[in-house]
Amino acid sequence: MNWKHFYRKVSVQEEREFERENVENKRQRYLKLSPLDRYRDDDFYRLKVDRIKEGLSRLSGSMPTGLILDVGGNTAGEATVLQQTGARFVVGDVNEIALEISKMRVNHFNLLEPGYCVLDVHCLPFADNTFDAITVIEALHHFPNYAVALREINRVLKPGGQFISIEPNGLSPLRRLSEVRDRLRGTIEKSFYKGQLIRLLSGARFVDIDVEALPTGKSAWKLEEVPIYRRWLARTHGWLGENYPKYFGFFMIYSRKSGVLNTEEPCEWTEALREPGGERKVSLDQTGSRWLSEDGKSYFPVHHGIPMLMEDDRKSS
Repeated sequence: MNWKHFYRKVSVQEEREFERENVENKRQRYLKLSPLDRYRDDDFYRLKVDRIKEGLSRLSGSMPTGLILDVGGNTAGEATVLQQTGARFVVGDVNEIALEISKMRVNHFNLLEPGYCVLDVHCLPFADNTFDAITVIEALHHFPNYAVALREINRVLKPGGQFISIEPNGLSPLRRLSEVRDRLRGTIEKSFYKGQLIRLLSGARFVDIDVEALPTGKSAWKLEEVPIYRRWLARTHGWLGENYPKYFGFFMIYSRKSGVLNTEEPCEWTEALREPGGERKVSLDQTGSRWLSEDGKSYFPVHHGIPMLMEDDRKSS
Protein backbone atom coordinates (compact mmCIF):
# COMPACT_ATOMS: atom_id res chain seq x y z
CA MET A 1 0.00 0.00 0.00
CA ASN A 2 1.17 3.53 -0.78
CA TRP A 3 -0.66 5.92 1.53
CA LYS A 4 0.53 9.06 -0.30
CA HIS A 5 -2.04 8.23 -3.00
CA PHE A 6 -4.79 8.58 -0.43
CA TYR A 7 -4.40 12.35 -0.80
CA ARG A 8 -2.45 12.72 -4.07
CA LYS A 9 -3.36 11.56 -7.57
CA VAL A 10 -1.31 8.93 -9.40
CA SER A 11 0.87 10.50 -12.13
CA VAL A 12 1.43 9.16 -15.66
CA GLN A 13 4.95 8.08 -14.68
CA GLU A 14 3.73 6.30 -11.55
CA GLU A 15 1.05 4.51 -13.56
CA ARG A 16 3.72 3.53 -16.08
CA GLU A 17 5.96 2.06 -13.39
CA PHE A 18 3.06 0.15 -11.84
CA GLU A 19 2.02 -1.34 -15.18
CA ARG A 20 5.59 -2.27 -16.09
CA GLU A 21 5.94 -4.32 -12.91
CA ASN A 22 2.42 -5.75 -13.16
CA VAL A 23 2.86 -6.98 -16.74
CA GLU A 24 6.42 -8.21 -16.20
CA ASN A 25 5.15 -10.43 -13.39
CA LYS A 26 2.70 -12.02 -15.85
CA ARG A 27 5.14 -12.30 -18.78
CA GLN A 28 5.14 -16.10 -19.05
CA ARG A 29 1.37 -16.28 -18.68
CA TYR A 30 0.90 -13.85 -21.57
CA LEU A 31 3.47 -15.58 -23.77
CA LYS A 32 2.11 -19.12 -23.48
CA LEU A 33 -1.41 -18.37 -24.75
CA SER A 34 -2.28 -17.18 -28.25
CA PRO A 35 -4.95 -14.45 -28.34
CA LEU A 36 -6.71 -16.54 -31.00
CA ASP A 37 -6.94 -19.50 -28.61
CA ARG A 38 -8.28 -17.25 -25.89
CA TYR A 39 -10.83 -15.84 -28.34
CA ARG A 40 -11.92 -19.38 -29.23
CA ASP A 41 -12.15 -20.73 -25.67
CA ASP A 42 -13.10 -17.79 -23.44
CA ASP A 43 -16.78 -16.85 -23.97
CA PHE A 44 -16.71 -13.41 -22.37
CA TYR A 45 -13.43 -12.44 -24.03
CA ARG A 46 -14.90 -13.43 -27.39
CA LEU A 47 -17.98 -11.35 -26.61
CA LYS A 48 -15.79 -8.31 -25.92
CA VAL A 49 -13.79 -8.67 -29.15
CA ASP A 50 -16.97 -9.19 -31.18
CA ARG A 51 -18.48 -6.03 -29.67
CA ILE A 52 -15.40 -4.05 -30.68
CA LYS A 53 -15.65 -5.40 -34.23
CA GLU A 54 -19.38 -4.62 -34.37
CA GLY A 55 -18.75 -1.12 -33.04
CA LEU A 56 -16.08 -0.43 -35.65
CA SER A 57 -18.45 -1.70 -38.36
CA ARG A 58 -21.38 0.34 -37.09
CA LEU A 59 -21.23 3.25 -39.55
CA SER A 60 -20.37 1.51 -42.81
CA GLY A 61 -21.35 -2.09 -42.16
CA SER A 62 -17.75 -3.28 -42.37
CA MET A 63 -14.43 -2.72 -40.59
CA PRO A 64 -12.46 0.41 -41.51
CA THR A 65 -9.96 -0.09 -44.31
CA GLY A 66 -7.61 2.56 -42.95
CA LEU A 67 -5.46 2.71 -39.84
CA ILE A 68 -6.98 1.99 -36.42
CA LEU A 69 -5.21 3.19 -33.27
CA ASP A 70 -5.76 1.21 -30.06
CA VAL A 71 -4.75 3.47 -27.14
CA GLY A 72 -3.92 1.87 -23.82
CA GLY A 73 -3.75 -1.49 -25.59
CA ASN A 74 -1.51 -3.22 -23.01
CA THR A 75 -0.48 -6.58 -24.59
CA ALA A 76 -2.80 -5.96 -27.55
CA GLY A 77 -4.92 -9.12 -27.36
CA GLU A 78 -8.06 -7.67 -28.94
CA ALA A 79 -6.12 -5.76 -31.60
CA THR A 80 -4.12 -8.89 -32.44
CA VAL A 81 -7.29 -10.94 -32.96
CA LEU A 82 -8.80 -8.29 -35.22
CA GLN A 83 -5.50 -7.80 -37.09
CA GLN A 84 -5.89 -11.39 -38.33
CA THR A 85 -9.19 -10.43 -40.02
CA GLY A 86 -7.51 -7.81 -42.22
CA ALA A 87 -7.73 -4.76 -39.95
CA ARG A 88 -4.72 -2.42 -39.75
CA PHE A 89 -4.06 -1.71 -36.08
CA VAL A 90 -1.43 0.40 -34.36
CA VAL A 91 -1.27 -0.32 -30.62
CA GLY A 92 -0.10 2.42 -28.28
CA ASP A 93 0.64 2.20 -24.55
CA VAL A 94 2.83 3.86 -21.93
CA ASN A 95 4.22 0.43 -21.06
CA GLU A 96 6.95 -0.75 -23.43
CA ILE A 97 7.14 -4.09 -21.59
CA ALA A 98 3.52 -4.89 -22.51
CA LEU A 99 4.14 -4.03 -26.17
CA GLU A 100 7.35 -6.07 -26.22
CA ILE A 101 5.49 -9.11 -24.85
CA SER A 102 2.77 -8.68 -27.46
CA LYS A 103 5.35 -8.49 -30.24
CA MET A 104 7.10 -11.64 -28.95
CA ARG A 105 3.80 -13.50 -28.69
CA VAL A 106 2.70 -12.56 -32.19
CA ASN A 107 6.01 -13.80 -33.60
CA HIS A 108 5.90 -17.00 -31.53
CA PHE A 109 2.44 -17.93 -32.82
CA ASN A 110 3.15 -16.74 -36.41
CA LEU A 111 0.39 -14.13 -36.38
CA LEU A 112 0.01 -10.92 -38.36
CA GLU A 113 1.66 -8.16 -36.36
CA PRO A 114 0.04 -4.78 -35.62
CA GLY A 115 2.16 -1.67 -35.33
CA TYR A 116 3.47 -0.73 -31.89
CA CYS A 117 4.30 2.64 -30.34
CA VAL A 118 5.09 3.70 -26.78
CA LEU A 119 3.08 6.87 -26.16
CA ASP A 120 1.28 9.11 -23.70
CA VAL A 121 -2.34 9.66 -24.72
CA HIS A 122 -2.17 13.22 -23.39
CA CYS A 123 0.44 14.06 -26.04
CA LEU A 124 0.02 11.67 -28.96
CA PRO A 125 2.99 11.33 -31.36
CA PHE A 126 0.97 11.35 -34.58
CA ALA A 127 0.03 13.88 -37.23
CA ASP A 128 -3.45 15.40 -37.24
CA ASN A 129 -6.19 13.48 -39.05
CA THR A 130 -4.32 10.16 -39.30
CA PHE A 131 -6.66 7.37 -38.16
CA ASP A 132 -9.95 6.07 -39.53
CA ALA A 133 -10.86 4.84 -36.04
CA ILE A 134 -9.52 4.81 -32.49
CA THR A 135 -10.36 2.32 -29.76
CA VAL A 136 -9.81 2.64 -26.01
CA ILE A 137 -10.76 -0.65 -24.38
CA GLU A 138 -11.05 -0.53 -20.58
CA ALA A 139 -8.28 2.07 -20.50
CA LEU A 140 -9.86 5.56 -20.49
CA HIS A 141 -10.34 5.28 -16.72
CA HIS A 142 -6.55 4.83 -16.35
CA PHE A 143 -5.79 8.24 -17.90
CA PRO A 144 -5.06 11.05 -15.40
CA ASN A 145 -6.75 13.77 -17.49
CA TYR A 146 -9.77 12.59 -19.50
CA ALA A 147 -10.42 15.92 -21.20
CA VAL A 148 -6.87 16.30 -22.54
CA ALA A 149 -6.74 12.64 -23.61
CA LEU A 150 -10.02 12.87 -25.54
CA ARG A 151 -8.96 16.12 -27.26
CA GLU A 152 -5.77 14.41 -28.44
CA ILE A 153 -7.74 11.40 -29.67
CA ASN A 154 -10.03 13.74 -31.59
CA ARG A 155 -7.03 15.55 -33.10
CA VAL A 156 -5.48 12.44 -34.64
CA LEU A 157 -8.80 11.01 -35.90
CA LYS A 158 -9.71 11.77 -39.48
CA PRO A 159 -12.88 13.85 -39.97
CA GLY A 160 -15.73 11.35 -39.77
CA GLY A 161 -13.50 8.83 -37.95
CA GLN A 162 -14.95 6.67 -35.18
CA PHE A 163 -14.09 6.51 -31.50
CA ILE A 164 -15.10 3.25 -29.75
CA SER A 165 -14.58 2.54 -26.07
CA ILE A 166 -15.58 0.09 -23.33
CA GLU A 167 -15.51 1.44 -19.78
CA PRO A 168 -16.66 0.43 -16.25
CA ASN A 169 -19.95 1.60 -14.79
CA GLY A 170 -19.74 4.03 -11.87
CA LEU A 171 -23.05 2.77 -10.42
CA SER A 172 -21.42 -0.50 -9.33
CA PRO A 173 -20.58 -0.42 -5.59
CA LEU A 174 -18.20 -3.37 -5.99
CA ARG A 175 -16.30 -1.45 -8.64
CA ARG A 176 -16.06 1.58 -6.35
CA LEU A 177 -14.51 -0.50 -3.56
CA SER A 178 -11.85 -1.86 -5.91
CA GLU A 179 -10.95 1.70 -6.96
CA VAL A 180 -9.97 2.61 -3.39
CA ARG A 181 -7.80 -0.50 -3.11
CA ASP A 182 -6.07 0.10 -6.45
CA ARG A 183 -5.39 3.77 -5.79
CA LEU A 184 -3.52 2.79 -2.63
CA ARG A 185 -1.61 0.23 -4.73
CA GLY A 186 -0.41 3.10 -6.95
CA THR A 187 -2.53 2.64 -10.07
CA ILE A 188 -5.40 4.62 -11.54
CA GLU A 189 -8.78 2.86 -11.42
CA LYS A 190 -11.93 4.87 -11.97
CA SER A 191 -15.47 4.37 -13.27
CA PHE A 192 -17.88 6.55 -15.21
CA TYR A 193 -21.50 7.60 -15.18
CA LYS A 194 -23.35 7.74 -18.49
CA GLY A 195 -23.94 11.49 -18.33
CA GLN A 196 -20.31 12.07 -17.40
CA LEU A 197 -19.11 10.20 -20.51
CA ILE A 198 -21.48 12.16 -22.76
CA ARG A 199 -20.24 15.47 -21.30
CA LEU A 200 -16.58 14.48 -21.70
CA LEU A 201 -17.03 13.44 -25.32
CA SER A 202 -19.10 16.53 -26.16
CA GLY A 203 -16.41 18.71 -24.57
CA ALA A 204 -13.80 17.08 -26.82
CA ARG A 205 -15.99 17.88 -29.87
CA PHE A 206 -17.19 14.37 -30.65
CA VAL A 207 -20.61 13.97 -32.27
CA ASP A 208 -23.24 11.22 -32.59
CA ILE A 209 -22.46 10.05 -29.07
CA ASP A 210 -24.16 6.90 -27.85
CA VAL A 211 -23.47 5.22 -24.50
CA GLU A 212 -25.09 1.85 -23.77
CA ALA A 213 -24.90 -0.29 -20.63
CA LEU A 214 -24.30 -3.83 -21.86
CA PRO A 215 -24.35 -7.15 -19.99
CA THR A 216 -20.94 -8.63 -19.34
CA GLY A 217 -19.49 -11.42 -17.24
CA LYS A 218 -16.04 -12.34 -15.94
CA SER A 219 -13.71 -13.93 -18.47
CA ALA A 220 -12.14 -17.27 -17.53
CA TRP A 221 -8.62 -15.87 -18.03
CA LYS A 222 -9.33 -12.97 -15.67
CA LEU A 223 -10.86 -15.28 -13.06
CA GLU A 224 -7.65 -17.31 -12.94
CA GLU A 225 -5.81 -14.16 -11.81
CA VAL A 226 -8.07 -13.66 -8.80
CA PRO A 227 -6.90 -15.22 -5.51
CA ILE A 228 -8.97 -18.29 -4.60
CA TYR A 229 -10.40 -16.65 -1.47
CA ARG A 230 -11.84 -13.80 -3.61
CA ARG A 231 -13.15 -15.77 -6.59
CA TRP A 232 -16.64 -16.05 -5.16
CA LEU A 233 -16.81 -12.25 -5.15
CA ALA A 234 -15.48 -12.02 -8.73
CA ARG A 235 -18.03 -14.59 -9.91
CA THR A 236 -20.80 -12.71 -8.10
CA HIS A 237 -19.73 -9.47 -9.78
CA GLY A 238 -19.73 -11.26 -13.13
CA TRP A 239 -23.22 -12.65 -12.54
CA LEU A 240 -24.51 -9.22 -11.58
CA GLY A 241 -22.94 -7.77 -14.73
CA GLU A 242 -24.74 -10.33 -16.87
CA ASN A 243 -28.13 -9.94 -15.21
CA TYR A 244 -28.21 -6.28 -14.10
CA PRO A 245 -26.14 -4.40 -16.70
CA LYS A 246 -27.66 -1.01 -15.88
CA TYR A 247 -25.80 -1.06 -12.57
CA PHE A 248 -23.06 -3.68 -12.94
CA GLY A 249 -22.39 -3.98 -16.68
CA PHE A 250 -19.85 -2.06 -18.74
CA PHE A 251 -20.56 0.92 -20.95
CA MET A 252 -20.12 0.56 -24.70
CA ILE A 253 -19.33 4.00 -26.10
CA TYR A 254 -19.79 5.02 -29.74
CA SER A 255 -18.96 8.42 -31.22
CA ARG A 256 -17.19 10.04 -34.13
CA LYS A 257 -15.35 13.17 -35.18
CA SER A 258 -17.48 15.57 -37.19
CA GLY A 259 -17.01 15.55 -40.95
CA VAL A 260 -16.98 13.00 -43.76
CA LEU A 261 -14.46 10.16 -43.67
CA ASN A 262 -11.97 10.08 -46.53
CA THR A 263 -11.32 6.41 -47.27
CA GLU A 264 -8.32 6.93 -49.57
CA GLU A 265 -5.51 4.38 -49.42
CA PRO A 266 -3.83 4.78 -45.99
CA CYS A 267 -0.16 5.62 -45.63
CA GLU A 268 2.34 3.43 -43.83
CA TRP A 269 1.66 4.18 -40.16
CA THR A 270 5.26 5.15 -39.39
CA GLU A 271 4.96 8.02 -41.89
CA ALA A 272 2.47 9.64 -39.49
CA LEU A 273 4.85 9.55 -36.51
CA ARG A 274 5.67 12.88 -34.93
CA GLU A 275 7.22 14.22 -31.76
CA PRO A 276 4.79 14.08 -28.81
CA GLY A 277 1.95 16.49 -29.53
CA GLY A 278 2.10 15.96 -33.29
CA GLU A 279 3.81 19.15 -34.45
CA ARG A 280 7.24 18.11 -35.71
CA LYS A 281 8.30 15.09 -37.73
CA VAL A 282 10.68 12.39 -36.56
CA SER A 283 12.85 10.12 -38.68
CA LEU A 284 14.49 6.76 -38.02
CA ASP A 285 18.28 6.95 -38.08
CA GLN A 286 20.39 4.67 -40.30
CA THR A 287 21.08 2.20 -37.49
CA GLY A 288 17.36 1.79 -36.71
CA SER A 289 18.12 2.35 -33.03
CA ARG A 290 16.47 5.75 -32.49
CA TRP A 291 13.98 8.24 -33.90
CA LEU A 292 15.53 11.66 -34.51
CA SER A 293 13.76 14.95 -33.89
CA GLU A 294 13.31 17.29 -36.83
CA ASP A 295 15.84 19.81 -35.47
CA GLY A 296 18.40 17.08 -34.73
CA LYS A 297 18.84 18.22 -31.13
CA SER A 298 17.16 15.22 -29.53
CA TYR A 299 16.06 11.67 -30.20
CA PHE A 300 13.71 8.98 -28.95
CA PRO A 301 14.93 5.42 -28.26
CA VAL A 302 13.70 2.16 -29.77
CA HIS A 303 12.75 -0.81 -27.58
CA HIS A 304 12.78 -4.15 -29.42
CA GLY A 305 11.92 -2.33 -32.64
CA ILE A 306 9.19 -0.24 -30.98
CA PRO A 307 9.48 3.58 -31.08
CA MET A 308 9.30 5.16 -27.62
CA LEU A 309 7.76 8.55 -28.38
CA MET A 310 7.01 9.88 -24.91
CA GLU A 311 8.40 13.18 -23.67
CA ASP A 312 9.91 11.36 -20.67
CA ASP A 313 11.92 9.22 -23.08
CA ARG A 314 13.41 12.12 -25.09
CA LYS A 315 17.25 12.19 -25.03
CA SER A 316 19.64 14.98 -26.00
CA SER A 317 21.72 14.29 -29.12
